[in-house]
Amino acid sequence: MLNIPTPRRTGISRIPPEILGEIFVHCLPPDSPSQNTQQLLSSVCRIWRAIALITPALWASLDITCDMDVLLPPLPIIRTHLQCSRTHPLSFILHFSNLNHLHILTELTAARQRWCNVHIELYVVTQGILDLITLGDAPLLQSMQCDVMEGPSNLPIPLGMLHHCPRLESFQWDSFESPALMPLGDTRLTSLSLRAAISTSECITLLRLSPRLSNAEFYSFYPRGSLPTPHLTHPTLCTLTAIGDHSTTLLDALTLPALLNLDLVETAPPRSTLWETTMSAFLERSNPKIHTFSLSMSYMRRFEAAVLRILILTPHLRGLNLSDSRSDSPLFTAALIRALHPLPPPCVPLLPHLRQLQLSRIVDCPDGLCGTMLRARRGAHAQANGVACLEWAHIWFVGGVHDRDEADMKELCAEGMQGMID
Repeated sequence: MLNIPTPRRTGISRIPPEILGEIFVHCLPPDSPSQNTQQLLSSVCRIWRAIALITPALWASLDITCDMDVLLPPLPIIRTHLQCSRTHPLSFILHFSNLNHLHILTELTAARQRWCNVHIELYVVTQGILDLITLGDAPLLQSMQCDVMEGPSNLPIPLGMLHHCPRLESFQWDSFESPALMPLGDTRLTSLSLRAAISTSECITLLRLSPRLSNAEFYSFYPRGSLPTPHLTHPTLCTLTAIGDHSTTLLDALTLPALLNLDLVETAPPRSTLWETTMSAFLERSNPKIHTFSLSMSYMRRFEAAVLRILILTPHLRGLNLSDSRSDSPLFTAALIRALHPLPPPCVPLLPHLRQLQLSRIVDCPDGLCGTMLRARRGAHAQANGVACLEWAHIWFVGGVHDRDEADMKELCAEGMQGMID
């Protein structure tokens, strides 16, 4: 008789099903949900399909598009994900633009007890759709982002949903037409972003009710018509972005000792003296060690001297971005470039820790002055001048040719610095 040897199992077939299931999960794209990965893994062989179907984490992410008569992925695949993910926390992205697919939203909201990370884009919205999304308990929800592209202007921001999401840490709502806030109690939020027409006093109220907040972004807020606001000291806020009319007025009612990153965009030109007084009082009151400062406003050239005096109050700054919201107006002159040029000790340099610099629309600056300033903040020159080595710079000039500055920038980039001069 012939002795026929038993076929040996390949290396991957000897891996325990639990370990192979974990390997499958690590095959998922890290940045966005994907349906193709699950389908490919399930199509290799009978064993892989069986292992995939008993691995809930593999099916717990979805990217759904409901556009006109198009539904991607098809309904059976969506239901497969919802069924095979079982009780695993569910993360999904939903692009919703057709009421004919309302049943998809209904099936997703039926699983809201498992919602974990949710991003919804609404190109069509009604109060009924908002109720589906926001009403009901979501005990596992950690982050919620909702972008309302179109809809009635009288729909409020549904902050009331935060009462039903005890683990929610990040909330972002994008709807420039929403005029009202719903009642809100104390929250666990660490990140809050609102693109909506809300007042300064409402911003302060939200900060007061979010004592754990570390990142706050308020877009399109307005100070006029605001009620008097009690002063607030927020001990944990590290990053603040304020975009709106006279956005600096928000700082009038705040003390932020932990602030590291400040981004202000003034959509209406403030008065120079009032702006400087508000900024100076805030910085002296909070005494924060701000690392990055970004400022954009109209007609900023009128504020050049005030900005320089404010920069003296931010000695820990590592990143600076100054721009003008009007593309046709000059921003700064050679005075700023000269102020940023460090001199050897015993002179005290402006912004000794600066590592990243972006300046837009500089006028009346002699060719070569900017390059000389950048060289003074690089390599051995930086060490001799008692400043940090500049790592990145983007300088934008208006008018005139700056051949020497461009040549200096090319040499600095060849030495390892990143940047450009326009």
